[in-house]
Parts: sequence; structure tokens; C-alpha cells
Amino acid sequence: MSQDGPLLTVQEALKKCFPVVAEQQGLWQRTVRDCQPLLASLANLAEQLQAAQNLRFEDVPSLLAFPDLQERLRRKQLVAGDTILDKLGERLATLLQVRDTVSSHVERVFQVYEQHADSVGIDTVLQPSAASPSVADMLEWLQDIETHYRNSHPLCSVT
Repeated sequence: MSQDGPLLTVQEALKKCFPVVAEQQGLWQRTVRDCQPLLASLANLAEQLQAAQNLRFEDVPSLLAFPDLQERLRRKQLVAGDTILDKLGERLATLLQVRDTVSSHVERVFQVYEQHADSVGIDTVLQPSAASPSVADMLEWLQDIETHYRNSHPLCSVT
């Protein structure tokens, strides 16, 4: 068998992987963007909780008419915090899904490459063409991309 067949198989695997990675990157960016207002809300809620905790309700005469106000306010703030944390948990699940999708596609490409590495040969893998970078460069990029998703975002490194 000539090395063109195995090389084409590896190149085809690469061609299928990069669009998936690009799509997942878009999902990742949208999800991270969606987290920003939730994190701001959570920070604001934390400030409100702290302020309410520091306030001595019994020292404010107009609040004495509402004897359970402090506890009701605290419960309401905690429920709001739980709601925000649930939404952030959903976003984290999406980020984990992106990480896993990218990893599985990258893993498939490397499996294809490993199956055909001996047939393709190192010189061919290192040689760029007029239309594309070398297979070695593209494999390195995929490793870098996977490393980015695995290591750059500590919450997503936890499984």
C-alpha cells in the first residue's frame, strides 16, 4: 500500500476534527459570556448578605414593626443564591461537555494517526503542502487545544 492512502485517512480525520473544535469553541465562549452576569449577580448578592448581616435590625425603629424581617430577608437571599449557583452549575456542565467533546475528537484523530503512522512515515508527516500545514503541526495544535480545555480552566479539570 502506498503512503498516500494512510496519509489521506489521517488528513480526513484532521479535516473532520477542526470544524468540531471550532464549533465547540463557539459554545465555550458563549457559555463563559453567559457566566459573567451570573457571577456579577452572585457578587452583588454576597454584598447584600454581608450588609444585612452587619445591620442591627433592632436598632432601626422603623424595622421593629417587622419582627421576622431579618430572617425572611436572609432566606430570600439564600434562595436567590442557590438559584444563581444552579444556573452556574448548568454552565459548568456545558463547559465540561465541551471539554469532553473536544477530547474525544482529538483522541480519535490520534488513534487514526497511530494506526497509520508507520505507513505514512515521519518525513511525510513533517512535510507541509501548498494547501495545508504539516500533519505534525496540526496534531500539535490539537494537543495544544486539548491542553487548553483541560488545564486553563481549573473547574473543568475536576471530573
